[in-house]
Amino acid sequence: MTVPEHSSIDSSKEIDESVEGSSASKLNKDDFIECVDRGLCVFASDEYRTVYWRKFLISKIGPENATEDDIISNPQGFLKAIEETFDLGAWAIERAITKELRNRFDIEPSESRGFVSAVKTLTSRYPQSQQVVTSVPQRATRASLLSPLKSFAILARSEYRVSMFVWSLVIAYLLATDLKPHFVQLGELVVAWYFVSFGVYVFNALTDVEEDRIDHPTRPLAAKTVPIADAWKIFAVSIGIALVTSVFISIPCLIFVLASFLLGVAYSHPTIRAKRQFPLKVLVSVSGAVIVSICGGIVGGNLDAAVYFSAVFFGLFAMVTLLLGDISDIPGDTASGVRSLPAVIGVRNSIFFIACIPLTIAFIGVAFFRVADLNPLFPVMILIITIYSTLNIISLLGRYDDYEFVRRVKSRMRLVHFAIQLSLVLGLLVL
Repeated sequence: MTVPEHSSIDSSKEIDESVEGSSASKLNKDDFIECVDRGLCVFASDEYRTVYWRKFLISKIGPENATEDDIISNPQGFLKAIEETFDLGAWAIERAITKELRNRFDIEPSESRGFVSAVKTLTSRYPQSQQVVTSVPQRATRASLLSPLKSFAILARSEYRVSMFVWSLVIAYLLATDLKPHFVQLGELVVAWYFVSFGVYVFNALTDVEEDRIDHPTRPLAAKTVPIADAWKIFAVSIGIALVTSVFISIPCLIFVLASFLLGVAYSHPTIRAKRQFPLKVLVSVSGAVIVSICGGIVGGNLDAAVYFSAVFFGLFAMVTLLLGDISDIPGDTASGVRSLPAVIGVRNSIFFIACIPLTIAFIGVAFFRVADLNPLFPVMILIITIYSTLNIISLLGRYDDYEFVRRVKSRMRLVHFAIQLSLVLGLLVL
């Protein structure tokens, strides 16, 4: 049987004609695909991962342009892909999908001893003229000069984490200038560090496409909303802008920006791949965070204790968000052989370790705030913020296998980082 090509499962058309001898009145491809996805839930832990595994299995059926139609037209190929991918677990997935098909389409057990026979029963019920979908013509895609700009906008929205680096840079610069910034210089700093940080994140996304299709399937490159070619262009231009802008600021700034770029490459590049090994992954990430604040202090002309506070706090909170990300990315990291902290010491031990990091910040802030000439309001603020952080992290002990919940906690910690950096500025105010 040949199934007409289509562009998306969202374009399915229901068949209204009744089929003689069939207990089902119509065949809807969305229903069929939903049965497949629900069966894949035997392995996958959430909706996003079932979509990933379905698409992955389809890609293994054969042709490069294979679609959901090929599951119906070539059930043997799809079953073979399941067996090659899941090995001993394939029988459970096949049984689960077959059960879903039986229930949804009212197929007798004698007609569906396995997935292949269930699909053949469905296709025999409906003539090809009544099968599943109406073709949707594919629009020819033309290269456009606006494509990289559109891709940049999409990536910029996705990589909002860059704002953490820019915020820490601005705070360190304000601390170094005693809240009396040179705005042109500060603007140049923001441009240089935004683009080098953004470029590093884009490079990381380019080297993480397969893992992201498991852990973060909605990210632009994993979801194919941004072409890979556009992402490489954006990466190159971003790094170029950062290096050129830093030259106009100062040679020390250029050195720090270049160091940040090289650390980012070391973190992600396949020949080094620091992110695959603990503790190298943590060391590279923390170093990349610390030098941002140090650069802000040097360009501001004053590396005093408050600037070092900013650098240490950013480095420690970068560790918090990084390790929380490791917990939420366990499925993709496991599939890719990444040795993250949870893989080395276990998830529960990792949560206790992460919870100690805000307490370390609290100790530094309370014990040494006088060294940085901060007012008595600062230790009060830092205690409130870090206790809140620790309680949020500890809450993961009962829900660490709920990856969406882990990501929500991680998002809160990014907001906490902004609050901690702001508390340093408020600590400079004369009460």
